[in-house]
Amino acid sequence: MTDFNPASEMDDDSPELTDADVARMRPAREVLPADVYAGLTGEHEVVLTVSEDVVDAFKADGDDWRERMAAALTEAASRSKAA
Repeated sequence: MTDFNPASEMDDDSPELTDADVARMRPAREVLPADVYAGLTGEHEVVLTVSEDVVDAFKADGDDWRERMAAALTEAASRSKAA
């Protein structure tokens, strides 16, 4: 049996990405409709009422506060399941 050589499998329908191609790429979250992205990832956008102090505390640590808040909620849910 011969080793698979991906370079020999290249064709015009699937050319190698150029630096320009990569520069134009965007995360799926930015280009897909929210409902499609949610269906693919299991993530859902919700409205949640929390105190201003809580939001300010997360915002104080950087622009990624939404992601960190989501991670904190995910961790809390995991601990709840484990208990």
